[in-house]
Amino acid sequence: MRSIVLLFCTFLFLFQNTEAGNHFLLPADKEKKEARELEKKARGRYLWLGIGLSHVKLIDNATSPLLYKGVEFPFISLGYLAHSEKKVRTFEFDYSSGSLKTRTNTDWQDLRTSSYYIVMRYSQLYRLRQILNNKINWYLGPEVNFNGHIRYNEKYENSAVTYDNYFGLGICNRFEFPFRIRTRKLRLSWQLSSPIVSFLIRPSYVTMVHYFDSNIMSTISTEGGFFTPFNIRSQMEIYYVLKNQNMFKLSYIWNFYHHNPGYNKAQSAFHGIQFSFIFKFNNHKEKK
Repeated sequence: MRSIVLLFCTFLFLFQNTEAGNHFLLPADKEKKEARELEKKARGRYLWLGIGLSHVKLIDNATSPLLYKGVEFPFISLGYLAHSEKKVRTFEFDYSSGSLKTRTNTDWQDLRTSSYYIVMRYSQLYRLRQILNNKINWYLGPEVNFNGHIRYNEKYENSAVTYDNYFGLGICNRFEFPFRIRTRKLRLSWQLSSPIVSFLIRPSYVTMVHYFDSNIMSTISTEGGFFTPFNIRSQMEIYYVLKNQNMFKLSYIWNFYHHNPGYNKAQSAFHGIQFSFIFKFNNHKEKK
């Protein structure tokens, strides 16, 4: 009986000396946990909405060897940002649509192509080091992305619809330079990412709009591997911090895609300019 009482008292003592029922922590572990909690509380959390326009260049030999290009509007972005000096986490959804033209258009033959561009990205980056006299923060971490580009050209009739959809897992670099102009706080950032391993879905053959193949798998070509397809994305941004900690952001995005399996080569370049309003929804005071 004494053993049971002693065991119970020991258990009660350990329980009272842990936080919120967590496991018993050594002093060093406790300090690390507290430091993590403080860093987490200091992290700003934001939602943003952006609008702008984009310019797309495209060659898809599955449809035509011609170069198509044009301005797309609107270019819309919705996103989430969790930001601190040590960690940056983002989730972003982009949508752009418009018409692409070729130089061979004539008055009697309009080869205009409708273009629909969708991108989703999630990245979790950690500060690797500070460079250039500690003026620039260098972040590095993984990124998961989905890229979808659907094209429709009704003039081709039996080869009107084509698309490129690919999922990727890769590495993302981010460089940030915080600075001031008089009393105003600004931040310049450049994010560069590329998927290392990807899974690609393309049509095996280009089809009519209202045609449905009962053997649906015969219409889909799937590939995957390292740098298949090749994709690189660059995103430059400048943030203007308001007194209430909300922000304005001006962005320039460049996204390059290339895939050539030996037939039906596809290649595109996306350029986007966008203005965003960023709303901060946690109310901690920023460190000075």
